[in-house]
Amino acid sequence: MNRLFNQSSPRRISAKDLAYFELKQKILEGILAPDEVLVEEELSQELGVSRTPLREALQILVFENLIERQSNGRLKVASMSIKEVEEIFNVRSKLEEIAVEQATENATEDDMNHLTNIVYMIKQTYGDGKIDDLLYYGNKFHNYIYDLSENRTVKNIISQLNDHIYRYKRIIFNEKNCGVMDDSEEHELILERIVQRDKAGAKSAMKKHIQNSLKDAVHAIKKSKYYDENDQVDEVQ
Repeated sequence: MNRLFNQSSPRRISAKDLAYFELKQKILEGILAPDEVLVEEELSQELGVSRTPLREALQILVFENLIERQSNGRLKVASMSIKEVEEIFNVRSKLEEIAVEQATENATEDDMNHLTNIVYMIKQTYGDGKIDDLLYYGNKFHNYIYDLSENRTVKNIISQLNDHIYRYKRIIFNEKNCGVMDDSEEHELILERIVQRDKAGAKSAMKKHIQNSLKDAVHAIKKSKYYDENDQVDEVQ
């Protein structure tokens, strides 16, 4: 089940929004591959929209750095690189550490029970191997921690990174035999530290979790056809 976009709203969607959401979903899920050239005529026919709303949608995606304009004026899906994933996960690590420290202080018993249920579902979905469910419950765990932190600045900044984080997570799961490990134990450790009100321990567990996510993303990129040997990556600081 795809939970990336909520399509339950009765509001009539415009042609521009339809094109935007459809293209964005295809990019984030890898259906439109990194560096793939986009041809307006083909996209217009495929999506069933005219050129004007399509171009408006494409411009938004350029602004969001999911599409790049080449020197010849043609558009392509944004590249994936180890350099970019390093930058994103370094920033994510700092934000997640702030969030989990504040969440540890704010969490009630009900909150801890809710996180326990989410961690249980993470463990279950690893056994099932359903990518959409794995991403859904992983995101749900982290989003709940952001909410518990009551830190609007952290939430706003990380929301701007979420599409790119999702895109790299997707390639981790899409790449076959890339050595991705079951990280449910990492989520369990974070939860354990929250329950213990151990703010330093929660920060440390979260940092380790993000470090391992970065390593998985780098490993997946290196095994993919998108790998550039000139890319370099450092440890999360």
